[in-house]
Amino acid sequence: MLSLTAKDIMTRNVVTIRKGSSIAEALKAMADYKVSGLPVVDVDDRLVGIITESDVLLMGQGMVSEGDNVNLNSLFRPRAEGLEEAYRRARASLVEEAMTRKVLVFSEDSMVVDIARAMMEHAINRVPILRDQKVVGIVSRRDVIKALAKAANGEATSTSDGGRYGTIIEL
Repeated sequence: MLSLTAKDIMTRNVVTIRKGSSIAEALKAMADYKVSGLPVVDVDDRLVGIITESDVLLMGQGMVSEGDNVNLNSLFRPRAEGLEEAYRRARASLVEEAMTRKVLVFSEDSMVVDIARAMMEHAINRVPILRDQKVVGIVSRRDVIKALAKAANGEATSTSDGGRYGTIIEL
């Protein structure tokens, strides 16, 4: 596992959605393809953001206020600005209105251990793999777990050279 790179474990047939698509189209794609996030691409297939289930989870719900019969004093109460942002995204009609523009990306030569560490540090579930600003793959937590399972069972691993760290880019 220590020598695996993104290209060894990434999903190559990435389901993407075009900027300008509706939230309804994004939800349908996530449901149809059983994925929890979609890279958003422009007409030239360049990454411009990512839309995830978290971006649309509150869709159709009204804003919760202090007077509502909800325990807002719980241990897991979200920060007010985070909740307001979640409700703002939930009212979006187009993917670019709800998507995350600050995306952690990696190259095909990035080490899986670096990707896994970044996923934990940034609390994210997937990272796009880019070549020339275009999505050529995606690595999810599930992909990392599959690689760990293979390594734990003594299955062959790659000897690719890598060591490329991920980059957070504002799109």
